Amino acid sequence: MSEDTGGTAVAGDPGGGQRIFLRKASGLIRTASGLDTFIYNLGLISVGLGVGSIMLYGPAFYPGGDLIKATLLAAGCMILIAFGWITWSTTLPRSGGIYVFASRILPPGLALTLSLVEITAWLFYCAIAAYWIVYLGISPAFTFIGYMTGNEAWGSAAGWVMEPWPLFIIGSLILIASGVILSAGMRFYLATQRFILTAALIGSVILIAVLSGGTNEEFVSSFNALLGPVLGTENPYQAIIASGKENGWAWDGSSNTEQTWLVSNWPFLPLIGAAFSIAIGGEVKSVQKSQTYGMLGAIILATVIFVITITLCLDVFGYEFLGTAASNFVLGVGVQADPTITLLAGVLSGSTAVCILVSLGFIFWMWMWIPGMHTFGVRAIVAWSFDRIAPEAWGTISPTRHTPVVAIFVCTLITVIFMALFVFTEFFSTIVILIEAAVLAWSIVLGAGIFFPYLRPEIYEKSPIATKTLLGLPIMTVACALGCAAALFFFWTLWSDPSAAGHDPQQLAIVFGVFVIGLVFYNIMKQIRKSQGVDVTLAFKEIPIE
Repeated sequence: MSEDTGGTAVAGDPGGGQRIFLRKASGLIRTASGLDTFIYNLGLISVGLGVGSIMLYGPAFYPGGDLIKATLLAAGCMILIAFGWITWSTTLPRSGGIYVFASRILPPGLALTLSLVEITAWLFYCAIAAYWIVYLGISPAFTFIGYMTGNEAWGSAAGWVMEPWPLFIIGSLILIASGVILSAGMRFYLATQRFILTAALIGSVILIAVLSGGTNEEFVSSFNALLGPVLGTENPYQAIIASGKENGWAWDGSSNTEQTWLVSNWPFLPLIGAAFSIAIGGEVKSVQKSQTYGMLGAIILATVIFVITITLCLDVFGYEFLGTAASNFVLGVGVQADPTITLLAGVLSGSTAVCILVSLGFIFWMWMWIPGMHTFGVRAIVAWSFDRIAPEAWGTISPTRHTPVVAIFVCTLITVIFMALFVFTEFFSTIVILIEAAVLAWSIVLGAGIFFPYLRPEIYEKSPIATKTLLGLPIMTVACALGCAAALFFFWTLWSDPSAAGHDPQQLAIVFGVFVIGLVFYNIMKQIRKSQGVDVTLAFKEIPIE
């Protein structure tokens, strides 16, 4: 898999000597083991971020929603989606995400457009993850230290890091650090992920240990003792619950089926990351085995951690308290102090060290989201370049590190621009519909996989799963049908939930704009290549280069 930048045709070139792909070999090498694939996917679930967002938004905006049932629903659907992606990545084991799959069965212009919609979402969420590192990790830790020490400077620092310019600078430095690490090579990146995962898991274990050793009575006592003087009341725990109910938060104590269905969006959103190893398929060893264990293993472990932590949080902090505190953000008294579980765990333990360690665990989990999603965008535009529908420079691979340095720079710049739009504009600060569009793109490509064994038999018959059947049908057909149904179900769920995504017309206009940009970009590149004597459509008749 060494790099070849020569201009001769690839073997079996149907173009009669015309160079179909950018070069004979991609220059990317298979460095990721099954364990690396598992870590990559688990990091992109970002267990800490998942738990934090579920507990912050779940009881607050979905009163009566059963968080455990919602988590199991999301995990079940994500397993079906992963089943479909495993068959796709086994059949076409190349880097580039859904573009590689879609471009070999769908109209190429549509394939590139779906890929652009997808990576726009993931790169935008790189910026959001950088924001959440500050919002759910750094700021709560500063706030708690201020409470414990009585030093107002910490509280001021907690508010200061959430100001626009400090937030943008810190977030941008985090995003740039991701680009630097990726530029050092896949081996280095995967090695750092192992270290970061260990630190993140330690934070999660400490959180679970703290919650396991506490009771609701102990938390209420600690909370009242610590926050009473700050909020000016003897029983702030009950005061917060009463205030939330007065302001419209209502729960009759029973489970609500509709709210459970809608709140399942919040565990589903992080679990999407379990399938992100489709981005690095060309760099994974023993693809079928590694992708299977990597995707399914990440979903199962993350779900176990979700269920354990959610159960403990509800027992210790109380459903009503979590719902009313988050829905009104009544903890904020001149400082950023939303009721994140890092802050609440610190209150329970009464330990600054515990709060810092748990916060660091959350930060490490959220960090793992960034280079992973960054990599997804990088590999997609490199795949475009290999098929010659993107500038050749975007496919440049370092001959020593086997790293797409130009694509990494391009994606890093895009994430910093997104960070600026997110921080400094009101409209882009609420753009959540992009991930809904990405789920729709996934459902379309999974749907196409149903017919791939029949429409592209010359490619499918070379796959190691070509002889495997289920219910008398090709296993890829069954897997992609199930995955498509699950993805469409959650597209509908996201569409129906304005708190998670919804279908605001202005936000839909942005998605439509990205779609138009993709089609225009493809047709411009197609004409440019035509003027150079290159028929880009020939590439889509072949298995992508390795």
